[in-house]
Amino acid sequence: MKSPLARGGAPEILVVAALAFLATYGFFCQYLPPVERVHIYSDIEGYHFPLQRYAFASLKEGRFPQWDPSIYCGVSFVANVQAALLYPPSWLMYAASWRRERLKFKMLEDFVFAHLWLAYVLCYLWLRGRRVRPLAAAMGAGVFTFGGYMVSQCVHVGVVTGLTWMPLGLWGLDQATLRGQWRPLWKTAVASALCFLAGYPPTWIVFGVTCVVYALAGPARWKAAAGVCGAVAASVLLTLAQWLPTLQASAGAALTEKYGGGVYSWRALIPYFVPNWFDGNRSAPAPYPLDSLYLYVGLPALFAIAWALGRRLWRPYVQPVAVSAVCLVMATNPGYLVYRLMVKVPLLERSVQSYNFYEGVAAMAALGTALSLEDFLAGAAAARAGRFLRLLAPVAAAALAGWALHLWWMWWHGGNFPSGPASVRETAVALALFSAGMWTLRARTGAARAGLAAVLLLVAFADYQAFGANRQFNTVDGDFDQLQNAVGIRGMNLTAWNVLWTNRQFRIASDERGGPNSTDYRMWGLATPQGFDPFLPRAYHDFIEQWVPFDTNRLFRIDPRNQPMLRELGVRYVVTHEGAANAAYLAANPAFRLLGPDDSFYRVYEFRHAKAPYGWVDGEGAARPTAWLPERRAFDVHSDRGGRFFLAEDFLPGWSVAVDGRAAALERWDRVFQAVAVGPGDHTVVFTYRALGVLPGAAIGLAAAAALAWTVLRKPKGYCKPR
Repeated sequence: MKSPLARGGAPEILVVAALAFLATYGFFCQYLPPVERVHIYSDIEGYHFPLQRYAFASLKEGRFPQWDPSIYCGVSFVANVQAALLYPPSWLMYAASWRRERLKFKMLEDFVFAHLWLAYVLCYLWLRGRRVRPLAAAMGAGVFTFGGYMVSQCVHVGVVTGLTWMPLGLWGLDQATLRGQWRPLWKTAVASALCFLAGYPPTWIVFGVTCVVYALAGPARWKAAAGVCGAVAASVLLTLAQWLPTLQASAGAALTEKYGGGVYSWRALIPYFVPNWFDGNRSAPAPYPLDSLYLYVGLPALFAIAWALGRRLWRPYVQPVAVSAVCLVMATNPGYLVYRLMVKVPLLERSVQSYNFYEGVAAMAALGTALSLEDFLAGAAAARAGRFLRLLAPVAAAALAGWALHLWWMWWHGGNFPSGPASVRETAVALALFSAGMWTLRARTGAARAGLAAVLLLVAFADYQAFGANRQFNTVDGDFDQLQNAVGIRGMNLTAWNVLWTNRQFRIASDERGGPNSTDYRMWGLATPQGFDPFLPRAYHDFIEQWVPFDTNRLFRIDPRNQPMLRELGVRYVVTHEGAANAAYLAANPAFRLLGPDDSFYRVYEFRHAKAPYGWVDGEGAARPTAWLPERRAFDVHSDRGGRFFLAEDFLPGWSVAVDGRAAALERWDRVFQAVAVGPGDHTVVFTYRALGVLPGAAIGLAAAAALAWTVLRKPKGYCKPR
């Protein structure tokens, strides 16, 4: 028997894809009122965009970005899985921007929105494969895509892009179970590979846990779970080019506890059912609580939950309930039980994040909604619907449309929706109207039923948009691209900028919070000894703590009063502004010289006694850089006596050195940097970085992909072409 999706065919898929596109971009409306223009903020702005802009700029220069010299005196770029350098859709984004001089932030936002569109389509296909009607699948896919968790995580690129592939993995598992064949698990393997390459390993771990529990709660149980494990193992082979450098970098990184304490109180689960319980209005006097997430599942899910509870049927919901229960325990960490188990396995403790388990709940909320609505629409009561309900359809449609307009009007005029207990009333009214529309829908057929279904989808969409788009937990005012200068750093005079760019082999320090974020220097091709990255080398962490303590597991502040520290790290410039912690000290100290006129927000001071981040260890000799690329540093050097020549770049696996074209022994200098022994006279010294594991990993991954394609596409034994 063909599935409902197979009977619908390509026209249904095309219609759904088109509607999903309109809904996705309509949801965000490319930066809507109440402000003229907003942008997504937080990690997408301060962490992910500099990574993507650096990768794009490197490719435009004609080189594959393997080394990142911009932070921590250098770290591996390709090993940073959050850069998503080997994620295929990232290359599509680069290709779409290729004619531009630099990657625009709006392109990264569109990259995220495109994944939301894809998530809706994949979720719809998965749910239709569960033999539910188009309306039930459409509403279930909306729960997954426009529900609270996915929308709130738009600020975390790797979470959204990774979670997008979960429906594909579950779809493959369902097909394998239904057909009694392992071949459909290729979808699970591909989804797992893409989920990992998308850049956030905790999401990939949740993907695996969700699929395994989903399989164990299904009809095939252990056989299906074994199939999932095999598919995930195959995905590791497919992504070995990322795994090998990442594992090597993480082995030497200063990794710390990641799991955390989960949700701190029962109240944090209220937003599943009441969208504005915690005030998400942009004008809210208090910030959104840090111990909570926006999790709203929407009117279709609320109606579906009520219907399922009223029916008292448990068998159709075993899988969504089992997965949700496991994920909620992992996320909420009751009595710190999960944490106590997690600390016994350090690798898990440093790789798993509690809040990511809401991803499994989001997928199961979509499935539970679709199954419950299918039961409602197919029930025997539908055939007994009375004439009164049939006549009520126009009234119900008008009331629902009026409610959608009410939500949009309030949202358009500032979005000041009631919060706290008052928001329960708003949700109750909306649910009552939606429920009346659903009951009336069952009594109609033909065009009237289709029209009312469209209105119900519109109301569900308006409800999601009103409480999820342009809220204080995901947007801030301003067009990020317009806030950036075409040349230089916004808020810095061009005289200072030109000096920084001309001498970019030297490093820059931000005066506490008186300068740009350390990760922003990636965007401008500059370097700092500071940084914010999970792959902070452990040796470098300990090296820095001889002078200053780390404020967090990744951030530290450079003290400009500590001149030996500045010299050791190759710092020549300090960026501050009026009123910052060290602004007065820098202005008064003759060891620092202000660059350019004092007519801009940022003030850049040159440290007069700076030491270059390269040279002879004993200081006796000359050196001139002839190439200064991230992966290649070349010098013409001279010394009468010879000695050790150093490069103040982190001594990490992948670096090699050649003297006069011949390989030489690379040595560790000053605990964290690198050096080489050079004889007297004139020589050429070249330091080169090549990330270990990328090429062999890519070769194995391509071979695994070819084997997977062959086994999936080849005709089964005894296959006969039908006449």
